[in-house]
Amino acid sequence: MSVYESIDNLTLVENGLLHIECELSRSQPSMFRAARESHLVLYRSMIEALKGSANLAVTGRPSKDRMHQYQFSGGPFKEIHKVLVPGCKEAWRFSQPVVCEKPEIDYSNGPEPNREDYLISFYDALAMIQSECFMHQYVMSKEITVTDDEMKRLEWLHEDIRNEYEHFVPKGYSTPVRTLIELTILSLRLSREVLFDCKIVFPSDGHKNIAVTISSIIEKLNNMLAAA
Repeated sequence: MSVYESIDNLTLVENGLLHIECELSRSQPSMFRAARESHLVLYRSMIEALKGSANLAVTGRPSKDRMHQYQFSGGPFKEIHKVLVPGCKEAWRFSQPVVCEKPEIDYSNGPEPNREDYLISFYDALAMIQSECFMHQYVMSKEITVTDDEMKRLEWLHEDIRNEYEHFVPKGYSTPVRTLIELTILSLRLSREVLFDCKIVFPSDGHKNIAVTISSIIEKLNNMLAAA
Protein backbone atom coordinates (compact mmCIF):
# COMPACT_ATOMS: atom_id res chain seq x y z
CA MET A 1 0.00 0.00 0.00
CA SER A 2 1.31 3.46 -0.91
CA VAL A 3 2.18 5.97 1.77
CA TYR A 4 0.17 8.68 0.01
CA GLU A 5 -2.96 8.66 -2.14
CA SER A 6 -3.53 11.38 -4.73
CA ILE A 7 -6.82 12.48 -6.23
CA ASP A 8 -7.85 14.75 -9.07
CA ASN A 9 -11.23 15.74 -10.43
CA LEU A 10 -11.48 12.99 -13.06
CA THR A 11 -10.42 10.40 -10.48
CA LEU A 12 -13.33 11.56 -8.33
CA VAL A 13 -15.67 11.25 -11.34
CA GLU A 14 -14.48 7.67 -11.81
CA ASN A 15 -14.97 7.02 -8.10
CA GLY A 16 -18.58 8.22 -8.32
CA LEU A 17 -19.23 5.95 -11.29
CA LEU A 18 -17.79 3.00 -9.35
CA HIS A 19 -20.22 3.75 -6.51
CA ILE A 20 -23.13 3.70 -8.97
CA GLU A 21 -21.92 0.43 -10.52
CA CYS A 22 -21.58 -1.10 -7.06
CA GLU A 23 -25.10 0.00 -6.14
CA LEU A 24 -26.59 -1.39 -9.34
CA SER A 25 -24.88 -4.74 -8.73
CA ARG A 26 -26.90 -5.29 -5.55
CA SER A 27 -30.03 -7.41 -5.62
CA GLN A 28 -32.06 -4.42 -4.39
CA PRO A 29 -30.15 -1.28 -5.37
CA SER A 30 -30.93 2.06 -3.78
CA MET A 31 -31.81 4.41 -6.60
CA PHE A 32 -31.71 7.29 -4.12
CA ARG A 33 -28.01 6.66 -3.74
CA ALA A 34 -27.47 6.17 -7.47
CA ALA A 35 -29.24 9.45 -8.24
CA ARG A 36 -27.27 11.28 -5.57
CA GLU A 37 -23.99 9.91 -6.95
CA SER A 38 -24.98 10.84 -10.51
CA HIS A 39 -25.62 14.42 -9.32
CA LEU A 40 -22.08 14.55 -7.93
CA VAL A 41 -20.62 13.02 -11.10
CA LEU A 42 -22.37 15.73 -13.15
CA TYR A 43 -21.17 18.50 -10.82
CA ARG A 44 -17.55 17.31 -10.98
CA SER A 45 -17.78 16.86 -14.77
CA MET A 46 -19.02 20.42 -15.21
CA ILE A 47 -16.24 21.77 -13.02
CA GLU A 48 -13.67 19.79 -15.02
CA ALA A 49 -14.91 21.33 -18.28
CA LEU A 50 -15.05 24.87 -16.90
CA LYS A 51 -11.90 25.05 -14.77
CA GLY A 52 -9.42 25.98 -17.49
CA SER A 53 -5.75 25.90 -16.53
CA ALA A 54 -5.98 27.86 -13.28
CA ASN A 55 -9.51 27.28 -11.87
CA LEU A 56 -10.33 30.96 -12.46
CA ALA A 57 -13.81 30.31 -13.90
CA VAL A 58 -14.86 27.95 -11.09
CA THR A 59 -13.59 29.77 -8.00
CA GLY A 60 -14.53 33.08 -6.41
CA ARG A 61 -17.94 34.40 -5.44
CA PRO A 62 -19.96 35.53 -8.48
CA SER A 63 -21.91 38.77 -8.71
CA LYS A 64 -25.61 38.69 -7.90
CA ASP A 65 -26.76 39.31 -11.48
CA ARG A 66 -23.99 37.08 -12.92
CA MET A 67 -23.25 39.72 -15.58
CA HIS A 68 -20.29 38.92 -17.82
CA GLN A 69 -18.76 40.83 -20.72
CA TYR A 70 -16.47 39.01 -23.11
CA GLN A 71 -14.89 39.04 -26.55
CA PHE A 72 -13.71 36.35 -28.99
CA SER A 73 -10.76 36.87 -31.37
CA GLY A 74 -11.13 40.60 -31.93
CA GLY A 75 -14.89 40.38 -32.47
CA PRO A 76 -17.45 42.62 -30.77
CA PHE A 77 -17.78 42.65 -27.01
CA LYS A 78 -20.84 40.75 -25.77
CA GLU A 79 -22.77 40.80 -22.52
CA ILE A 80 -24.77 38.09 -20.73
CA HIS A 81 -26.57 37.96 -17.39
CA LYS A 82 -28.66 35.65 -15.24
CA VAL A 83 -32.22 34.79 -16.30
CA LEU A 84 -34.57 32.37 -14.59
CA VAL A 85 -35.71 29.21 -16.35
CA PRO A 86 -39.51 29.03 -16.83
CA GLY A 87 -41.03 26.76 -14.20
CA CYS A 88 -37.92 26.80 -11.97
CA LYS A 89 -37.46 28.49 -8.60
CA GLU A 90 -33.67 28.13 -8.33
CA ALA A 91 -32.24 26.91 -11.63
CA TRP A 92 -31.24 29.56 -14.14
CA ARG A 93 -29.21 30.04 -17.29
CA PHE A 94 -27.48 32.92 -19.02
CA SER A 95 -29.33 35.24 -21.37
CA GLN A 96 -28.62 35.25 -25.07
CA PRO A 97 -25.50 37.37 -25.69
CA VAL A 98 -26.00 40.94 -26.91
CA VAL A 99 -23.36 43.26 -28.33
CA CYS A 100 -22.14 45.84 -25.82
CA GLU A 101 -19.57 48.61 -25.49
CA LYS A 102 -15.99 47.76 -24.54
CA PRO A 103 -16.01 47.43 -20.73
CA GLU A 104 -13.98 49.80 -18.57
CA ILE A 105 -11.83 48.04 -15.99
CA ASP A 106 -11.88 49.53 -12.49
CA TYR A 107 -8.54 49.05 -10.77
CA SER A 108 -9.52 51.03 -7.65
CA ASN A 109 -10.98 48.14 -5.65
CA GLY A 110 -7.63 46.64 -4.72
CA PRO A 111 -6.61 42.98 -4.93
CA GLU A 112 -9.29 40.33 -5.32
CA PRO A 113 -9.95 38.08 -2.27
CA ASN A 114 -8.52 34.57 -2.37
CA ARG A 115 -10.58 32.77 -5.02
CA GLU A 116 -9.63 29.31 -3.78
CA ASP A 117 -11.92 29.76 -0.76
CA TYR A 118 -15.07 29.30 -2.85
CA LEU A 119 -16.10 26.78 -5.52
CA ILE A 120 -19.02 27.81 -7.72
CA SER A 121 -22.38 26.20 -7.06
CA PHE A 122 -24.12 23.42 -8.98
CA TYR A 123 -26.54 25.95 -10.49
CA ASP A 124 -23.73 28.28 -11.61
CA ALA A 125 -21.88 25.41 -13.26
CA LEU A 126 -25.10 24.21 -14.93
CA ALA A 127 -25.70 27.67 -16.38
CA MET A 128 -22.09 28.10 -17.49
CA ILE A 129 -21.90 24.87 -19.51
CA GLN A 130 -24.77 26.24 -21.64
CA SER A 131 -22.94 29.49 -22.49
CA GLU A 132 -20.37 30.14 -25.22
CA CYS A 133 -18.70 32.63 -22.89
CA PHE A 134 -17.30 29.78 -20.79
CA MET A 135 -17.39 26.80 -23.12
CA HIS A 136 -15.76 28.12 -26.32
CA GLN A 137 -12.26 27.62 -24.92
CA TYR A 138 -10.91 26.17 -28.19
CA VAL A 139 -11.92 26.67 -31.81
CA MET A 140 -13.66 23.27 -31.84
CA SER A 141 -15.30 23.62 -28.39
CA LYS A 142 -19.05 23.98 -27.97
CA GLU A 143 -21.60 24.53 -25.24
CA ILE A 144 -24.22 22.06 -23.98
CA THR A 145 -27.95 22.30 -24.67
CA VAL A 146 -30.22 21.60 -21.68
CA THR A 147 -33.96 21.98 -22.25
CA ASP A 148 -36.30 23.79 -19.85
CA ASP A 149 -37.85 20.46 -18.87
CA GLU A 150 -34.42 18.98 -18.16
CA MET A 151 -33.53 22.05 -16.08
CA LYS A 152 -36.69 21.54 -14.00
CA ARG A 153 -35.77 17.90 -13.46
CA LEU A 154 -32.21 18.77 -12.49
CA GLU A 155 -33.51 21.36 -10.03
CA TRP A 156 -35.69 18.67 -8.47
CA LEU A 157 -32.71 16.32 -8.34
CA HIS A 158 -30.61 18.96 -6.59
CA GLU A 159 -33.23 20.23 -4.15
CA ASP A 160 -35.37 17.19 -3.37
CA ILE A 161 -32.95 14.30 -3.83
CA ARG A 162 -29.36 15.44 -3.33
CA ASN A 163 -30.09 17.94 -0.54
CA GLU A 164 -32.50 15.59 1.19
CA TYR A 165 -29.99 12.74 1.00
CA GLU A 166 -27.02 14.85 2.18
CA HIS A 167 -28.85 16.68 4.97
CA PHE A 168 -31.44 14.10 5.90
CA VAL A 169 -33.64 14.88 8.88
CA PRO A 170 -35.09 11.59 10.23
CA LYS A 171 -38.56 11.13 8.71
CA GLY A 172 -40.36 9.10 6.10
CA TYR A 173 -39.43 10.15 2.57
CA SER A 174 -40.16 8.43 -0.74
CA THR A 175 -40.13 9.10 -4.47
CA PRO A 176 -40.91 6.94 -7.53
CA VAL A 177 -38.02 4.62 -8.46
CA ARG A 178 -38.66 5.23 -12.16
CA THR A 179 -38.12 8.97 -11.66
CA LEU A 180 -34.85 8.33 -9.84
CA ILE A 181 -33.63 6.12 -12.69
CA GLU A 182 -34.56 8.74 -15.29
CA LEU A 183 -32.73 11.46 -13.34
CA THR A 184 -29.64 9.27 -13.04
CA ILE A 185 -29.66 8.67 -16.80
CA LEU A 186 -30.06 12.41 -17.49
CA SER A 187 -27.18 13.35 -15.18
CA LEU A 188 -24.86 10.74 -16.64
CA ARG A 189 -25.75 11.64 -20.23
CA LEU A 190 -24.92 15.30 -19.58
CA SER A 191 -21.71 14.27 -17.82
CA ARG A 192 -20.63 12.29 -20.88
CA GLU A 193 -21.49 15.18 -23.20
CA VAL A 194 -19.62 17.80 -21.19
CA LEU A 195 -16.54 15.60 -20.77
CA PHE A 196 -16.30 14.13 -24.26
CA ASP A 197 -18.55 15.90 -26.79
CA CYS A 198 -17.73 19.54 -26.00
CA LYS A 199 -14.06 19.15 -26.99
CA ILE A 200 -12.76 20.93 -23.89
CA VAL A 201 -11.59 18.06 -21.71
CA PHE A 202 -8.91 15.76 -23.07
CA PRO A 203 -8.64 12.86 -20.61
CA SER A 204 -5.37 11.00 -20.26
CA ASP A 205 -5.23 7.33 -21.20
CA GLY A 206 -5.93 6.44 -17.57
CA HIS A 207 -9.29 8.24 -17.67
CA LYS A 208 -10.53 7.44 -21.19
CA ASN A 209 -12.63 4.55 -19.88
CA ILE A 210 -14.99 7.04 -18.23
CA ALA A 211 -17.11 7.34 -21.39
CA VAL A 212 -17.37 3.56 -21.70
CA THR A 213 -18.33 3.24 -18.03
CA ILE A 214 -21.03 5.90 -18.34
CA SER A 215 -22.48 4.23 -21.43
CA SER A 216 -22.50 0.86 -19.68
CA ILE A 217 -24.31 2.27 -16.65
CA ILE A 218 -26.88 4.05 -18.84
CA GLU A 219 -27.54 0.79 -20.68
CA LYS A 220 -28.17 -1.00 -17.36
CA LEU A 221 -30.51 1.77 -16.24
CA ASN A 222 -32.45 1.68 -19.51
CA ASN A 223 -32.87 -2.10 -19.04
CA MET A 224 -34.21 -1.43 -15.55
CA LEU A 225 -36.73 1.04 -16.99
CA ALA A 226 -37.81 -1.45 -19.62
CA ALA A 227 -38.36 -4.10 -16.95
CA ALA A 228 -40.22 -1.78 -14.57
